[in-house]
Amino acid sequence: MHLKTTALLGNIARQNVSKQLLPLSNSKNSVLTLSQRSAQPVSANTPANPVRSFSSSQASNNNSNNTNQNGTTLVHGNSTFRGTNNTQRFKSSIASSLNFQQQTTPNPKQHHKEPSLVVPRGSELAKDALASIQGQDGRNLFPLLQQMLQRGQYADSALSSEIVGKLLVLNSPKDAEKALSMLMDCHRNLGRVLSLNQKNTYTALAKDIANYSQDFAQSISLARLLQRHRLLASAGFADGTLRNYRLFKSTSGLAGIKEFIGSSDVEMLLSLQASLEKTSSRYKQLIEILLDSKEMNIVPSQKICSEVSASFTKLGDYAGQLAWDTAVQEIYPGFTPKIPNNAQSSNQSSNDQRRRAKNSNAQVMLRKGDPSETIIRACRSGYVAVALEELTKMTKQHQVPAPQAIAEIIYACSKREKKVPGNYQELFHIAELSLSAIKDKTHRRAAEYEVFNSMLIANATIGDMASAKKNYDDIVKLGQFPDASGYAALLLATTTGAVDEALDALKILEEVKRHNIKPNIFFYNVVIGKLSRGRKIERVLEVYEDMITQKIRPNVITYGTLISACTRVGNEDMARSLFTEMVGLPGYHPRQGPHNAMIQFYVRQKKNRTTALEYYEDMLQRGLLPTEHTYTILIEAFACIKPYNLSEANRLLRSMKKGPVRADEPQFGALIHAYGVEHRDVATAEKVFQEMLDEGITPRGPAYQALIEGYITNGNLRRAIELRDELQSKGQPSNTYIENTMIRGFGLAGDIKSAEAVFNSMMDPYSAKGPGVIVKEPSSYHSMVSAYLENRMLDRALETLAVMKSQQYPELVVKPVEETIQAALPSSPPPGSHVGNNAGLKVASL
Repeated sequence: MHLKTTALLGNIARQNVSKQLLPLSNSKNSVLTLSQRSAQPVSANTPANPVRSFSSSQASNNNSNNTNQNGTTLVHGNSTFRGTNNTQRFKSSIASSLNFQQQTTPNPKQHHKEPSLVVPRGSELAKDALASIQGQDGRNLFPLLQQMLQRGQYADSALSSEIVGKLLVLNSPKDAEKALSMLMDCHRNLGRVLSLNQKNTYTALAKDIANYSQDFAQSISLARLLQRHRLLASAGFADGTLRNYRLFKSTSGLAGIKEFIGSSDVEMLLSLQASLEKTSSRYKQLIEILLDSKEMNIVPSQKICSEVSASFTKLGDYAGQLAWDTAVQEIYPGFTPKIPNNAQSSNQSSNDQRRRAKNSNAQVMLRKGDPSETIIRACRSGYVAVALEELTKMTKQHQVPAPQAIAEIIYACSKREKKVPGNYQELFHIAELSLSAIKDKTHRRAAEYEVFNSMLIANATIGDMASAKKNYDDIVKLGQFPDASGYAALLLATTTGAVDEALDALKILEEVKRHNIKPNIFFYNVVIGKLSRGRKIERVLEVYEDMITQKIRPNVITYGTLISACTRVGNEDMARSLFTEMVGLPGYHPRQGPHNAMIQFYVRQKKNRTTALEYYEDMLQRGLLPTEHTYTILIEAFACIKPYNLSEANRLLRSMKKGPVRADEPQFGALIHAYGVEHRDVATAEKVFQEMLDEGITPRGPAYQALIEGYITNGNLRRAIELRDELQSKGQPSNTYIENTMIRGFGLAGDIKSAEAVFNSMMDPYSAKGPGVIVKEPSSYHSMVSAYLENRMLDRALETLAVMKSQQYPELVVKPVEETIQAALPSSPPPGSHVGNNAGLKVASL
């Protein structure tokens, strides 16, 4: 495999001091970081919401792992937290990097600049700086900084970082901002041009201060400071400012914000978000601010709205631009979206994964000036609504668009089915009218291919497989086959179980190769995902190798799928290597999926909370917000891994009540499982279940499953049966994992017939599927084998293992079941002896 990785992920670099000083969570649902902080000195600038510390059990766990391989350990009071090894801003002693510099005015008569003068390390000014920074009151720095302004001196990047960092350690964010302003003014007064390193240092320090204080007012003040010095705010600063805005809004509401900010502040927020690179949530964040301002009657200028719209064009994010332009129209009705003339070519070179790889005879060019060109360009730019509007105009004028235009609309609607559902049959009828007008047979066949292929994708997307099959047959009648996106859509529509899906993926992959259809990244990602779900890691790596051979560059989705495949089969080294390679990609845009996969791996499989939290902290440092699943596995990390910290798990759940991510059944289910199974405290598990009901959350499976597991673990089979019946009486279907738990419960109770009845009622992977059918998974066979072994029925366990092997499960899935049986065999049978009648059977640990 052509992996570029040369080293495993040894540690996750800590990016800034702000995240090192914040707790894992707070009352406003801002899950933040891992490092402990307590006994902070109090100053006039102490934040309104002081940082609380971990409980003692978590503190002891963190202290035992508080030195990473490349970072340093900073100690303040009773707190221990790790310094960054990435920027070196807070790592080394100030004495080793202290360096005041002075710029002299060049002599215009000379043909070269005089070199900058460096104040000697032993000067009084340097000594005063060192003494003041090492003291306990960082404000002694300000007279020194004033002298620097008067003498025309400036501090280098290292010293600037030390000054601001020390003030944050002293819990003085306001003083830190004042110092940063004076440090930047030193350069401004001299008329110097900042180097790239100095620009990066100042913007990073502004981010640290904003993230540390969580003060929205200070975030705005820092944004204006950066603007005054013509510095572009970092993505971390923009994300932190938005987070502080949301925190302020959650506590004070829009009425409180309205008393605090004006139109210039709203425009500042919009400018910050507009400065970010293209992300899936960029337009949502901008629209959130815009709609809030409308509700507060604080209207941003049309100029800034136009600038934001232009920022989307610059990034080639035409779908986001359309969403933004549509939102602006609620404030400025005359504000209309403009489709860039070069949108089609730009789109072809970047984001549209579909761009078909078909035979040359399937390409048809439109005549210059054809009005259908506008529709095609709008579709490929993400302006589906505009395309549909143009189509309506043409039909009202009794004009028939070109078939290619209809095909593009069908495909564009299918990609946005949840947001922009399309009436595909009506579109197909228009396409048929357009096809009938083409006289040239070659051109007509090519246009038919375009339409049929798009209809196949659309029908597969909405789950109409009968129509998709007809579209497939129509394409074959033309002597061709669907393109890679068409095959991917068909494959995505198959949800028949992990084993079936993996085999379907292999069959389709072979068909694509056999017909010389050029795969695209979308197709490869779907195939890898299906094989991953079937735990066929060897084939996953083969497909990845083939993808590299085809010179198709993997994207973040590819890496996320590969990482999930590795974690599914327990391949830790390869998962970490792939993660390292992924984050090192040029232009890497972070996504939560790969981080969640790594966190889950270390929570559920490796039981290593420290490493799981390192990946979580890295997730935050990259500006990613936790998802619902992130909260679920974090609750498990504290509640189910020793040393347990149930208070932190509960605090995490409670913090979700006030944030954008609200607690739902999976998070409550995680806590119910922890109490009922891990801690054998069914009474508290029942209280958590009731609390979930009181919150108005309707359980649909996970919470029932967790409580049923708790009853089974504590020997209360009767109550487990009642709860399962209660679930079904409410019209909620059971699932594979609940049934597996019941098999285990009946086995432990010695009721092997009931266990077999549950097992036999579940369908094998290759059986015909019907509505409400529960399909066996590898865990189902494992549960049945364990039930047999619990009742000393080795022969039946071996028979079940044989049936499992006949289902073509991969070896890595079968192996745990074999090991369970092996553990039940006599420890040292005499040579030549045979196991019979289950004599001397050693019951496996279940």
